[in-house]
Amino acid sequence: MRVILVDGTCLFCNRLVATLLRLDRRGRFHFAHLQGPRARALLAAHGEAVDVDAIYLVDGVGTDHERLLVDGAAGREIWPSLLWLAWPMKLVPLFLLNLFYRGFARIRYRLFGQADACVVPDEATRARFLE
Repeated sequence: MRVILVDGTCLFCNRLVATLLRLDRRGRFHFAHLQGPRARALLAAHGEAVDVDAIYLVDGVGTDHERLLVDGAAGREIWPSLLWLAWPMKLVPLFLLNLFYRGFARIRYRLFGQADACVVPDEATRARFLE
């Protein structure tokens, strides 16, 4: 199982999840809000503290090959698997991807806003959320 951990109060992040759900017709990705216990447990298992300014992908959840990817490394796994046009992303140096992700994370609330609580998924997508 592949789990994307996102900030549940970030309105941009929630729109991003809606886009990923629409693109991921095969159901390859599941989701968990960083503010929830499942995300905290997954991050703790990898020695990571919760950082709401990061995007995480936990690949191979529950297997011996489980691995945690953060920011640009997560994006390199997510986007090319959903959009063939995103394959050049794998050619961009990781430090540049990380710089972009971190820079955007610092301003996303100002650009798109923030909810008071995690956004609850609708019935159609609730099965793809771990909590």
